[in-house]
Amino acid sequence: MHYSRPSDFQRFVLKEDSQSVVIDTSEACRLAALSMVGQAARGIDIVSRQLDPQMYDNREFCEAVSELVLGSRRARVRVLTRYTDPVVKRGHRLVTLSQRLSSYIEIRVPAREFDEYNAAFLLVDGAGVIYRTLSDTFEGSVNFNDPRRSHELGRQFEAMWQTAVADVNLRRSHL
Repeated sequence: MHYSRPSDFQRFVLKEDSQSVVIDTSEACRLAALSMVGQAARGIDIVSRQLDPQMYDNREFCEAVSELVLGSRRARVRVLTRYTDPVVKRGHRLVTLSQRLSSYIEIRVPAREFDEYNAAFLLVDGAGVIYRTLSDTFEGSVNFNDPRRSHELGRQFEAMWQTAVADVNLRRSHL
């Protein structure tokens, strides 16, 4: 693993560049997520205790997600987040987008058995991985082509997803 400037993420190609890069700022996380999701073709899985606004609550990220799901009928985005109240109260672009495109984007709350789970990660197309051991820091790693790690984290995600529930706070309210 080595360090990289955040601007370098623009040059990484999903499913090709296997270099693991250490990150330690919200800006590096944001730029890596934006670059990775912008190249997505099939799916995105996110685990984030409070939907990290620095990474996921910005126009560019949500446009990339929207382009993915509107460009492919089979694409899906699944999100697991623990703390929905702050997300709903402050408003969050990804939540708004999920309400508009609910057939493609689903947000759930993990079951109580995962209350102590504190890692955060983003998986893209079974290859791209952004992983942070502690969800309340931005220290972690990025790899645009790590199918083994993506598969391992994908199994963790599936276990959490199967017992997760929809949160009524995140549903669209019709007037």
